[in-house]
Amino acid sequence: MEIMKKKIIGLLVCMLMISIIPLAAGMTQEEPEYQPEIDVGRVFLKGLLFRCNRFGNVNHALAIRLFYLEITPTERSWGWVTFNRVSFRDSLYMGRMWEVGMGLFTYVFGLYAGGLEIS
Repeated sequence: MEIMKKKIIGLLVCMLMISIIPLAAGMTQEEPEYQPEIDVGRVFLKGLLFRCNRFGNVNHALAIRLFYLEITPTERSWGWVTFNRVSFRDSLYMGRMWEVGMGLFTYVFGLYAGGLEIS
């Protein structure tokens, strides 16, 4: 009976040590920290652009008169841009651009991915 108690206690100590060793060595599985995406959100644009140039999927232009409504998970901002350089990403959905006057002027209306950069 005495030998049986020692075996059971020894088995419990071994099981306890097996579960403690990864904790002591720092091998616990940690969840990765949440990192937000860089281009989160959408922007609604409506207005007239001058000399809209596309580089990759980014448009650069001079905004003659442009209304924007920028929606991100944390805030919403809106306003008018007049005679400033702007850049925004293309979108595969709901983005409409019409060129007027041999490509010098572009009318923009639609919802685009990412944000609007005003410089």
